Amino acid sequence: MKKLTKIVVSLFALSMLFTLFSTSSVVAAGESSVDVPGDTIQTQIQANNQVAFTFRQRTQLRFNSSVDIDIDINCDALRIGIKSFEIEIESDQDMQMNMTCTEEQSELGLLKGNTYQIRNRNRYRYQEGFCLQIQSNYSTQFQAKLKIQATNENRLGSWAFYDETSEEWIAVPTTIEDGYLIAETDHFSYWTILLLAPEDNIMLFIGLVSIIGIVAIVSIIYLKKRK
Repeated sequence: MKKLTKIVVSLFALSMLFTLFSTSSVVAAGESSVDVPGDTIQTQIQANNQVAFTFRQRTQLRFNSSVDIDIDINCDALRIGIKSFEIEIESDQDMQMNMTCTEEQSELGLLKGNTYQIRNRNRYRYQEGFCLQIQSNYSTQFQAKLKIQATNENRLGSWAFYDETSEEWIAVPTTIEDGYLIAETDHFSYWTILLLAPEDNIMLFIGLVSIIGIVAIVSIIYLKKRK
C-alpha cells in the first residue's frame, strides 16, 4: 500500500512539473527579451509578439504590435537611466519606424527643471528625464498607447507632445493603469511627461477647496430653508 501511495504521489508530482513547463513554454513563445549593450539597434518586431529591449541594462523599451515593424532605435541609456517604457500599436499594415530616446531635447527647450506655459494656461515642469521622438511612414493609419512606469515623482504628470505648428508642448489626457502612466494617440512626434508646476498645484487645490466650500454653504442654506 505504501509503495502504491509513493507511486501515485510521484506521478502527480511529475504531471505538475510537466504542466508548469508547458505553460512556461507557451508564455515564452509570445514574448522575448533582448539585451542591447550599446545605444542602437536595427531589427524587426513581429506582429503579436511582445519584445523588450534593455539598453545597457538600464533603460527598457517594450513593444507590442498587431503588425510587423521594421525599426531603428537609438536610446541614450547612460543619461536616461533606469526607465520602463512600453508602446502598443494597432494598425492595418506593416510599418517602418525610427525611435530616439534622450534625457533632454535642448533644441526644443526641453531641459530638466524648466517650466513651460501650456495651451490650457497651466504651467508644467519637466523632471522626467525621458523624451521620445518617433517617426514612421505616415501613410499608415494607426492607434497607439504610450506607457511609462509610474513613480512617486511622476504619477501626477501628463503625457505631452510637441506641436511643431504652434511650437509648444500640449498635454493630453493621461491615466494610471497597472502601474503605468498611459496616453492614447494616432500620431507620432516628440513625447514626454510633464508635471503640473508647484504653484499651479497650489492654485488648483485652493480652487477645489473653494468650490467644496461654496457647495457646502449652499447646501446648508438650502437645508435651513426646507426646515
